[in-house]
Amino acid sequence: MSECPPRHRDTETEFMLFINKLEFSQNFRSILQQAGQIPPLPESAHSLLKLRNNPDANLDQLTELIEQDLGLSAFIMRYARMSVFGYGNRINSVHHAISLVIGFNTALNLSMSIVSSGCLKMSNNGVLGRNRIWNQTLECAILCRELCQIIPNKHLINSDLMYLGGLFHNFGYFLFAHLYPREFAYLNDLITRYPNQDIRSIQLQVFGITHDTIGMYLIKAWNLPEEVAITVAEQHFPDYSGKHAHYVKLIAIANRLLQNHITVDGCPYLGTSILMESLGINEAEAIAACERVRSCQHEIHLLTEELAA
Repeated sequence: MSECPPRHRDTETEFMLFINKLEFSQNFRSILQQAGQIPPLPESAHSLLKLRNNPDANLDQLTELIEQDLGLSAFIMRYARMSVFGYGNRINSVHHAISLVIGFNTALNLSMSIVSSGCLKMSNNGVLGRNRIWNQTLECAILCRELCQIIPNKHLINSDLMYLGGLFHNFGYFLFAHLYPREFAYLNDLITRYPNQDIRSIQLQVFGITHDTIGMYLIKAWNLPEEVAITVAEQHFPDYSGKHAHYVKLIAIANRLLQNHITVDGCPYLGTSILMESLGINEAEAIAACERVRSCQHEIHLLTEELAA
């Protein structure tokens, strides 16, 4: 991050001057490495995860779990009524939403992410407030799923796992805010002051730790699939060539197409068209998929307001 211009030192800034970056990052990593220090996956999310891992799970079981939470039920139905799906108000039950529109795995993954985020406290406001984070998260996850449909080699990426990775890729921000609310509020303030600075670089320079690393520890602690953990950990490095690299490349493509400031990656030298070519994605089809998601931005915004209520 370039040197910040001098400005009046308010109370929050005075507080942050006393933070030792190395000490803070070491303390944060120490907490992340202790399973008991990370908030456990909520019981309702555990039930959904258990259902996800059950090969004999059925629609009625999932519907029953979702309907135990009235807020979640309403969200799932509103999600299924989005214009991109074309069903509108004909969806009048959770069962219809899943069976006719969303599908079993998408509904389960979406429900699990929403329930899981509920145990992590975060302010609704700001560039890194719950509203903005969820808005970007849903756009990215939906676009990831759309992009999976146009990959010629379907065996490269499991679309359900890719969607799950999209849903959880910002959870490091949630955990940061939950564990260190005052420091996270300062990060939020810094990003508001310097909108042209790379957010990840700000995190490194001020705190010595970033949301992708924090998110990786959280995903592992919650025993989510390895593909999701790697997607979260490497999301800013589409030149990653290790295990499950295709997932990392796809989420980078999605975030680049959406041109979201929150998720600028660290490989500007690697062109988006090159990333698409590596997965066999037709660029025109990818842009069309992004436009479909953008056409739903107002509806997605309403959904995120509902999540933050």
